[in-house]
Amino acid sequence: MDSSFQYLLAWVVYLGFGVLFATQLFALTAARSFFTKAMIRGHFIVLAFTPAEIAEFPGHYAPAVLTLMMDLLLRGAATTLQGGVTLLVVYLAMLVSVGVFGFARPSD
Repeated sequence: MDSSFQYLLAWVVYLGFGVLFATQLFALTAARSFFTKAMIRGHFIVLAFTPAEIAEFPGHYAPAVLTLMMDLLLRGAATTLQGGVTLLVVYLAMLVSVGVFGFARPSD
């Protein structure tokens, strides 16, 4: 098998199961308040769908949570924590967007 096909197949399977899990999570959180619902869904989306470039394989991406964990486990303190920086930026964007949508939405 071609390695580019395996890379594509791995992402298709990962994203497919991520979307499947997301539909279940969205159904479970439908009855929650806006803030609780937005934070639970936002955390899941950030953790599951934020990609980061793999340092050893330029041009190839993996979920940022996995790259962060692999960097911490394999390199320890000598790592650049590229996945962590990516997650931090995306988390801050998620928190700002939840705050903006929370204040801008019409009152019930």
